[in-house]
Amino acid sequence: MNPSPTGTDTDLASWTDEQVVELVLAGRTDAFEVIMRRYNQRLYRVDLSIPGNPAEAQDVMQDAYVRAFEHLAQFERRARFSTWLTRTAVL
Repeated sequence: MNPSPTGTDTDLASWTDEQVVELVLAGRTDAFEVIMRRYNQRLYRVDLSIPGNPAEAQDVMQDAYVRAFEHLAQFERRARFSTWLTRTAVL
């Protein structure tokens, strides 16, 4: 399935991470929300384990999403997207 700029959020929920990434890179930046919904719990748990403070974990998670969005074109697909995103959260 090729990313389509006309996909709805409901349709996007069934897309792979890589398809959603391609859609975001094609200009549908709002589709990044799908990634955020998929990985909020995972990133929060990872970030909470580092500082151990819920408020700080939230800040770290927000920063990770901003970095991931800004560097999305650098995702080279050598690893799963979830691995790349998690690594972004802990760097």
